[in-house]
Amino acid sequence: MPDSHPSPTHLRSALFVDFDNIYLGLQREDPVAAEQFATDPGRWLLWLQDKLPHHDAEGRRRMILFRRCYLNPSQFGRFRPYFTRSAFEVVDCPPLTSGGKTSADIHMVMDILDTLSHPTRFDEFILLSGDADFTPVLLRLSKHDRRSAVLAIGPASVAYKAACDLLIDQDTFLEDAIGATPGQATRAASGPSATSAMGELLRRIADKVYERASASGELVATELPPIFREFPEFTASTNWLGFNSLRNMTMGVIQTRQDLAMLDGDPWRVGLVTEDEAVAADPGPGPAEQGRPTPVPRFLPPADRNRLIEEVLAHVRSVVDASDSAVPMARAAQMVISRFGEQVLSTRWAGAGTFRDLLEGRENPGFAISALKPGYIYDPARHQLPIDGRPEELVGDPELNSLAYRVHQLTDTPYLTRGDYARVFRLTAEEVSEHSYFLTRTSKAVRDRCIEEGSPIARASVNFILRGITFGGHRFGQNGPEDPLALASCFFRNVISLCDSAGISLDASEMQTLSDWILGDLKREASEREEGEDEEREPVTVGAQPEGDDDETAGG
Repeated sequence: MPDSHPSPTHLRSALFVDFDNIYLGLQREDPVAAEQFATDPGRWLLWLQDKLPHHDAEGRRRMILFRRCYLNPSQFGRFRPYFTRSAFEVVDCPPLTSGGKTSADIHMVMDILDTLSHPTRFDEFILLSGDADFTPVLLRLSKHDRRSAVLAIGPASVAYKAACDLLIDQDTFLEDAIGATPGQATRAASGPSATSAMGELLRRIADKVYERASASGELVATELPPIFREFPEFTASTNWLGFNSLRNMTMGVIQTRQDLAMLDGDPWRVGLVTEDEAVAADPGPGPAEQGRPTPVPRFLPPADRNRLIEEVLAHVRSVVDASDSAVPMARAAQMVISRFGEQVLSTRWAGAGTFRDLLEGRENPGFAISALKPGYIYDPARHQLPIDGRPEELVGDPELNSLAYRVHQLTDTPYLTRGDYARVFRLTAEEVSEHSYFLTRTSKAVRDRCIEEGSPIARASVNFILRGITFGGHRFGQNGPEDPLALASCFFRNVISLCDSAGISLDASEMQTLSDWILGDLKREASEREEGEDEEREPVTVGAQPEGDDDETAGG
């Protein structure tokens, strides 16, 4: 008799794996990750069961009761034993045409529909495939009140993604489920050898970072380089003080203070840690912390605490009253620190924790506080609050803005400026030429290099561009050093393909506008370099004496 009632103890899931689709998609981007996917299915199967999020009101644990893998035995038969050992039913789907087309998608659709009538009522269907042909079956599952989760490697159609209840993040799957980690090509994360001089410098930088972070509770990564440049020891020639990257140097800096921590995000941030959190997470003093006392907030009696708060609020009111425009939160915090000295820092802003918390802890403080980042303090009667967030226009060209935003909406192509696109292609070429290509590492490294140059481009955008380059026909590391313009051209071809798939009809003028958006800055840079090289190679007419000194040749 069919069991139509949900299990009180677990979420019943059925898993369908389109092996050829996932393996070939991974192989285009990360051959190592493709092999790990194919040879260790038990690892990612466990992740799907225990770590993949699911929205179950009862909080039941997921149990994958049905697991089936569809593969081409003539091409991928060597991987069959790995799946059978992980209790998969493997369905052979040999090529049926001279072009190598298999019947895996038809087999999967029929099996999914059959499973809807299975004696066990499955609550969730997990599909590992980026094939948009499965969109109708996902809609059918929704009509039967069944949840669906989908993993697509590479670009997937907007309709396909919209039809599922959960789109599994590809990067999370690569890093956490497959365990795809770079090998020997991984950039060394270790910093310079610990010395007393270096340790003291890192501590002084950490104190300054803490001071700036205490205004709102955290600093985004792009705010750190200007702080580092305030120290004369930090110069371009020191290569991030020998740490090789902004992120590695920041880790070295925060290790000298227990009340600072790295916060994950896109971009990542440095935030303050409460005293209790610092004590709980403290593994003991490291080399850079030897001999340095742990910062401990100074206790203030209630009367002194209230007095300090009122003095700070009065000073902030005077700053706002004297300003013709809204005052950035960070600047106001610096003015308060200059006025009251270490008293506000050593007491953690009179026990409030951060400058913002101190201000928001009083009703009607005499000024308004904006929620917009980076935060402003202002008088609503006199000041116009600055508009924050993504700029409405990428450039001053309305035609480009309109087309770029339409392409972004319908294809997910990152809505970046021309300068940001040029930066991503240039930094990708540098990173791959120096450290080879490995998707998860390369995307992080390029994201961090962009942050180092002051552009907080999301890692998701970098990933989209890297995948677009490979889908545009490029293979990293096969033709010597990477060329930014060549990478951009491959990505542009993929964007045109995505536009075609999304039904965006581009005329010749729009094609040129789109090309200028993605390739424009790199083409102009290349043209300027060629002009400069031509000037250096000024031709000399045979039989004629160049102007100037007789001993000089053309071009000096």
